[in-house]
Amino acid sequence: MPATTPALARRLVRQLLRDAGPAAADGEADALLAVSELVTNANLHGGGVTAFTARTEAAPPATDRSTVDDRTPRLRLRVVVEDADSRPPRSHPCALLDPVRPGGRGWALVTRLAATWEVTVLPGGGKRISVTLAL
Repeated sequence: MPATTPALARRLVRQLLRDAGPAAADGEADALLAVSELVTNANLHGGGVTAFTARTEAAPPATDRSTVDDRTPRLRLRVVVEDADSRPPRSHPCALLDPVRPGGRGWALVTRLAATWEVTVLPGGGKRISVTLAL
């Protein structure tokens, strides 16, 4: 059964990050925010969560060794959320700039927090959103 609520998804990701050890702790707040937004958006705009997976994985080695230091992420979190609606997520261009806007910030936040993201329309209907977050 997929994590169908933001609270359940956060609980699963929080435990996954704790199991990954202290290297994952720095990115926990961003990861939990992104997961909350993805699951909330799937429920509000996508007809409900149909699949949810999250896993930690080793970050690829840096190609330029001069940029590697103690803050270089050594882990990343890969989150995949599927929902029942094939329409891609969208956000208003000013979503994060307007402090009185009543909503519409979720996808903008996810794309800002994620190192990579991808939206795939599924052959049987619905979509898969995959994001990778540096920890």
